[in-house]
Amino acid sequence: MKIKTKTISLVTAVILGASAWTSSVHAATFSQIQPYVTDYKIGFTDGNKLVTQAIYDEFQLATTGMVVTKGGKKGILDVRTGKEITPAIWDNVDIPDSQNIAIVQKGGWFQYIDLKTNKLSTMKFAGAHSYDLSKEQGTAIMLLGKSSMLLHSNGKVLIPPFAGKLAMVPLVTPDQTENRDAEKKRYFVATTSKELIMYDPVSGEKLFALAKAELIPNEGGPDTAYLKVRSGGKEGLIDRNGKYVLEPKYNAIYIWNNGYFQVIGSKGQGLWKDGRMLAEPIYKEVGFEHNNLDVYYTVSGDVITYHSRSKGTSHSLKKGAEFLHGSYVLGQDPKTNLYGVLQVGGETVIPFAYPRAEGPPAARLLVRSDGKKAILPGWGKEVKEPDFWFDSYVTLGSYSMLSIKDGNKIGLYSEDEGLLLSPVANRIIRHEEVTGEVLVTEPEGKVLRYSIGGKQIEAVNPNPLSDDLTTTYQPGKGVMIVDRKTNQPISKLYQSVYMDSDSKLIVAMDQDWTDLYTPEGKLLTTEIKVALWKSGNDGPPLTLIKVADSVYTTGVRAGAARMAMIKADGGHLQVVSDYIYRDVTERMLQDHKIVIAAREDGTMDIWAPEGNQLVNKLTGVTDYLSNGDFDKLFVQTSTGWDVYSSELQRLSTGDFQSLKFLIAANRKQSAIVYEDKKTGLRGLLSMDGKVLTSAKFETIMPIEQVFLQLWNPTASQSPYVFTTKDQFGYLDQGGQELFATRFLTKKPVVSYRPITFDSFSAYSDLMRQSPLELIDFDKPYTWPTGGNSESKFFTNLALYLNLTKDAGKQAVVTELVSTGVIKADEKRTVMSDEDMFRVAYFMATGKTSQAMTTPQVMEWALKRGIVPERGGMSHYMTMDLYAEYQHILMTELMRSLKGKKVLKPKVLTVATLSPVQQQMLTTVLVINGKPVDQLSIPLPQAEWQKAIQGLVNQYNKQAAQLLAAYEAKL
Repeated sequence: MKIKTKTISLVTAVILGASAWTSSVHAATFSQIQPYVTDYKIGFTDGNKLVTQAIYDEFQLATTGMVVTKGGKKGILDVRTGKEITPAIWDNVDIPDSQNIAIVQKGGWFQYIDLKTNKLSTMKFAGAHSYDLSKEQGTAIMLLGKSSMLLHSNGKVLIPPFAGKLAMVPLVTPDQTENRDAEKKRYFVATTSKELIMYDPVSGEKLFALAKAELIPNEGGPDTAYLKVRSGGKEGLIDRNGKYVLEPKYNAIYIWNNGYFQVIGSKGQGLWKDGRMLAEPIYKEVGFEHNNLDVYYTVSGDVITYHSRSKGTSHSLKKGAEFLHGSYVLGQDPKTNLYGVLQVGGETVIPFAYPRAEGPPAARLLVRSDGKKAILPGWGKEVKEPDFWFDSYVTLGSYSMLSIKDGNKIGLYSEDEGLLLSPVANRIIRHEEVTGEVLVTEPEGKVLRYSIGGKQIEAVNPNPLSDDLTTTYQPGKGVMIVDRKTNQPISKLYQSVYMDSDSKLIVAMDQDWTDLYTPEGKLLTTEIKVALWKSGNDGPPLTLIKVADSVYTTGVRAGAARMAMIKADGGHLQVVSDYIYRDVTERMLQDHKIVIAAREDGTMDIWAPEGNQLVNKLTGVTDYLSNGDFDKLFVQTSTGWDVYSSELQRLSTGDFQSLKFLIAANRKQSAIVYEDKKTGLRGLLSMDGKVLTSAKFETIMPIEQVFLQLWNPTASQSPYVFTTKDQFGYLDQGGQELFATRFLTKKPVVSYRPITFDSFSAYSDLMRQSPLELIDFDKPYTWPTGGNSESKFFTNLALYLNLTKDAGKQAVVTELVSTGVIKADEKRTVMSDEDMFRVAYFMATGKTSQAMTTPQVMEWALKRGIVPERGGMSHYMTMDLYAEYQHILMTELMRSLKGKKVLKPKVLTVATLSPVQQQMLTTVLVINGKPVDQLSIPLPQAEWQKAIQGLVNQYNKQAAQLLAAYEAKL
C-alpha cells in the first residue's frame, strides 16, 4: 500500500515548520535521525533541522525503520530521513532481525510492510510468528490464516501464499534422540487439502510431498526425528525424507522423550523406538525408565515385565515393583508374593525370599519373617544380599544418616557411605542441630564426628596453610595452627584461620580482632592486634594492603578505642600512624591502589603507594568517589570537590559543588560533569580535570541514559545529552554543542498522588529502613549511614539506658549485665543474637529474660518478627552485624514509645531534604500525567523547586496522620 500523496504533503509541511525550532549551534549531520525531547515528548532531528514534531511517547530503533509510539499506537519512520512509512495506527509493530520486513497488527489481524518499497500487504493474516533459523541464516516469518505464507526477514518470499496450514517443525537426527543438547534443524511444513509438503527453511525449496496426509503438530513436545501425520483417519510417522517409518494404522501416537513413541491400537498400548516395535499395541500399559534408557516395561493384568533392549531379556514381577537405580528392580515374585531384587538383563541379586518391604522415605528395607530388617544400598551403589540386620532405625537430622538398633546395640548407617559403625552396646549417637553433624560417643568414651554425608570429620584435617604450617580443628572449640614438622600446636584456639593469598600471611581471627603469623609461624601481633572490620560487604573480614614487600593494615592495642595504620615487613610489625582511625577501606583506581582511612570525626585520610611504602597523602577529606575503570579520584574537602590522579595529585582547581563520572556506553567516550557552587549549573571536564565547557547546563547525561533504546550507540551518535532551562541538545566528548532545540514550550503540569498511609508505601519503607529520617525521638539517637556501625549502635543503646552517649561499648555491656538484661560472659567480645533478643525482650516487657532458656528467647524473637534473615555464609563476611542490631533496637524503641506522644514527625524543608527523603517524596510526584521516576530528563531547576516545595508542603500537612497510622501497625 503506497502512502497517499496528501499524507506526504502534510508531513512535509510539519517538517518545514519544525525546522524553525532549532538553535544556531555547531550543526552536526547525523547518518540517521536522532531523538530529541520537547515538553517530555519525543521528536527526531537529522542534526540540521527537526524532521518531525515532538509528538511521540516512545521509540524503538531498527536498522531499517524507527518504530514510534503515539497515544498507545505504533508507526514507522524512515531512519535516514524521518519520513513516515506508516502512521501510528497499529496496535503493534515488529521488525524481525531489524531487516526489511515489518509485521504490523491491528486488532486480531496481521499484515506486513516491505521496507524496501514501503508497501503494505493487501492480504491479512490471523497470526504471525518469527523463527530464528541460525545466526547465518537469519529469521523466517510465518504468516497464518485462511491463506498462509513464509517470508525471510530480508524480504524474500520463501513460500508463496497458499490455502492451508503452515507449521514450523524442529527435528533432530535419528541417532541424536537421546541427546538433550542435540542440534535441531527447523523445517516448514504446509498441509493442504491434497497433500503435505515439507520445505527447506532457507531456500524455500520443496523437499518432498506426501499425498493425502496431514501434519499433527508437536508444539512444545519432546525432541523427535520424525513427523507425526494423519492419513485416512489413522496416525503414523514419517522421516525427513517423507518415508513412512510407521504406517498410518494406529488410533493415536504420542511422542515421548529420548526417541520413544507410545502407540495406541484397538487392543491396547505399544512402544516404538528407532525403527523397531518394542512392544505391539496389546498391553494395558507401557513405559520406559528415564534413568536407564535400555530398560522399558509392559503391563498385563497385575504383572509388570521389565525388558532390556540391548540384551533382549524379560523379567516379570507383580505390579507395584520399584525400579531402584542402574538396572535394579525391587519387587514380588508373581507366584510366591515374596520380595527380592533382580537386575534387568542379568540375574537375581537378592533372592525372592522376604515377606515384606518397607520405605521410603528414610530408606528401602527388606524385612525377614522374624521381623529383622536390612537396608538396600542407596543411589548408585551395588545391590547385593544384606550383610547386617537390625530391629529399628532413627533418622539423624535427615534421611541420609540413620541410627540403627539391634537389640540393645546401636550402629550408624550412611546412605552415601553404607554401614559406618556396626551395632555395639553402650554406644550413644545423637544429631547436633547447631552444626548439622552426627556425634558418636563410643563405649570407651571416644567421641567421633560425622558430616551429614557420612564422612568422619577428623578425616578432613589437617588443613595445610604453608610449607611449614597446617591447622587442626577441635569440634565445638575452634582451630589451632600446627607446626607440620613437629605436629605440635603453636597457637591458641581461633575462630578461623586462613592464608591471605596476596600477602601470604596467616590470618587467625578471634571475633573482634585478629592475629597475623608469617608463613614460617612467627607471631607478628603481640601487643598490637589487627582490627577485624565487620564491613557488611562480600569482601574478607579485614583489609591487608600489599605494597612492595610490606603489608599494611590497621591495628588495635589494649586500652585504645581507635586503630592505627601498621606495617608488617621482614617478620616485624611497625606502627606508622597515630591511633586515630575507626576503619579502613582499600580501593583500586584501574591498576593503582589507594587506602581510605576514616577518623572518628567523619573526616578521612587517603594513603597511596609511593615508592616501596604507603604514605598518607591527603587529610581532611570529607567524601570521595571512585570508579575502578578509571585512574581518577574525586575528593571532597571543606572547600569543595576536585579531581585527583591515582598518585593523589590534584588535577582541577575548581572547588566544585559536585563531580560525577560521565561514562558513555562504549566507555571510550568518558568525561566528568562538574556543578558550580554559585549557580548550581553544570559543565564538562576532561578526564584530566581540564574545563571543557562553562557551567551553563542544568543536566548533562549519556545519551543511552536518556534514551534507553540507544544502549549501544553508534560512532555517529553524540555521546551526551544536555538541557538548560529552555533547551535540549547534544554535546560531543569535547563539549561542543552539536544540536539544540526548545526543551519546554509550556509549563509542565504538576500533580501529586494522594499522600495517605495506604497509598504511600515509600513512607512505610523508609520508616522501616531509617526512621530517624522522618521522626524525632526524645533523645539524640543516630542512624548508621556508613563507617563504624558498632560504635553508633552502642551510642544509641547507651542513650536508651540513660548513660552518656560516649559511655562506650564496655560500659554499656556492664550495665546490661548488672541489671540482668543479658547474661555475664567473660569471653564476650561482640553481642550475640541472643544478647540482642534479650535486650529487645527487656525493651518490650520491662522485665529481664533471665528465667528463659536460649530456645525460649529465640522462639520469642521469631514470633516478634525481629530475627534477621541471613545467607549461608558467615555473617561477618556478608552482613553488617550492628546495623542489623540497630534496626532491632529502633524497632523496639518505636514500639515501646507507641501511643506515648513522644515520637514527633520531622518537619521537612526543601533546603534540608536528604537524598532518601527526596526519593520517598517523589514517588507521589506526577508530571504531565506521568510518574516523575518515568521521566527521562529531570525538570528544569525552577520548575523542580516549585514542584518539590508543593510536595513538601503536602507532606508536612499529612505527617502526623502518617506517623499515627504507622504506630498503629507496630
